[in-house]
Amino acid sequence: MIPALYALLALATLLAWVVARHRPEHRPVAWLLAYGLAANVVRRAIRIGVLAPARAELAGAPFTGWTRLAFHVESALFIGWIAGVAALAVWIFGRRRPWGVLAVYVVAVAVLAAGYPTFRGELLGRAYLALELAALCTSVGCLILWFLGGERGRTHHLAAGFIVIGESLMLLGPFRVGIFDAWDLARSILIALYISLVPVQGVAIWRRTS
Repeated sequence: MIPALYALLALATLLAWVVARHRPEHRPVAWLLAYGLAANVVRRAIRIGVLAPARAELAGAPFTGWTRLAFHVESALFIGWIAGVAALAVWIFGRRRPWGVLAVYVVAVAVLAAGYPTFRGELLGRAYLALELAALCTSVGCLILWFLGGERGRTHHLAAGFIVIGESLMLLGPFRVGIFDAWDLARSILIALYISLVPVQGVAIWRRTS
């Protein structure tokens, strides 16, 4: 499942940049997908190469030193995607610079890092859930206001809408079950999201070339 996830995300990212060459308004979508691809690769490397061996060795004790730093980097990258979805919705649907989202992201990363080892395990999962709820309230609110405005949807609107819907399904699925216990479900939702983005952007490219 992991190779398929990365392959589909890479394809969706590539298509997003092809679309963005001729449609600058699509660049926020391309940047978010590129971030998601890079973050997923780095996070997986950290989990497998650093955190998993450390957990086995420490037997539940808190991380220290460079291992703790790696843990905070992995956490910041994970939260970055959540914040990125909210920022994308504010930019595309709200037509505003997402500086407020960036500020909340920086504060959240700082609080979780400073509050370690309190923020780990179940409490960390609750913190992630709270951030996901805040991001989705922002994203869905912007999407609804844009929809009520009656503006005609274009490729970047459709792509951003699919991303917001995908993140909403994450809340109803993995975050409800327990984000640390539902990785397979989370990956399935992400694969479905990337599959939906491919034809949306592919059609835009086909129309451009034809």
